[in-house]
Amino acid sequence: MTAAVSDRFDGRRALVTGGASGIGRASAELLLERGAQVAVLDREADPIAEAKDELGAAVGVAADVRDGAAVGDALGRVVEALGGPPEVLVNAAGVYRIAAAADIDETGWDEVLDTNLRGSFLVAREFVGALRAGRSARDAGRASVVNLASTAALVADGGEPAAHYNASKAGVVALTKQLAVEWAGDGVRVNAVAPGVIDTPMLRLMDDPANGRSFLDARVPLRRLGRAAEVAEVALFLLSERASYVTGATIVVDGGATAT
Repeated sequence: MTAAVSDRFDGRRALVTGGASGIGRASAELLLERGAQVAVLDREADPIAEAKDELGAAVGVAADVRDGAAVGDALGRVVEALGGPPEVLVNAAGVYRIAAAADIDETGWDEVLDTNLRGSFLVAREFVGALRAGRSARDAGRASVVNLASTAALVADGGEPAAHYNASKAGVVALTKQLAVEWAGDGVRVNAVAPGVIDTPMLRLMDDPANGRSFLDARVPLRRLGRAAEVAEVALFLLSERASYVTGATIVVDGGATAT
């Protein structure tokens, strides 16, 4: 008889970057609801302390994901606080900037690429390093990573140009595939979600409500913004045992926008 699989995370240790707001916070909340011990990481100390207290997370850590030394130190604090290496990672830390390609300077390019792509890599690298040192999650074969990509990795947008953001998220998709192949032998699955227009603090589409409404009616078949919790549900499916044969995949969560 086949053993039952579950979407619960009881007894499992989880780390969520970008956990102070948006999709990261929604993912942390859902992991806590489903029994995980959760550490949240974000750049600023005050928002992460507030998020930790409101969510009831095990620990909140402030660190800049662009800084390898800071990420390594943060993972050490997370391992200590959780009593072992996290077995589940949601890589949600990111920034979004709008600028025409000809107007993006090197500083602006580096900020976005370093946060969204380099940061995802550095956190994932430290995560798997801690797992290998701890061994227990590797031996159980239940470790899992979900990276936050975007539909901007798949389609361009002339109305809201962001070449640096698009490139960073396309890099996240490629990184996800490569890590999935390299870390399969460690029992670590690596997947990504690619959200479309989601109602989070990073969203700029609705700054002009009339234009935003026109975009939703014309470009999104479901004709509404997505919710952070809806993306978190997909992320947690990929993290859970229910997705035990899924790795290297990017799942689009966009209300049908990229299907048109």
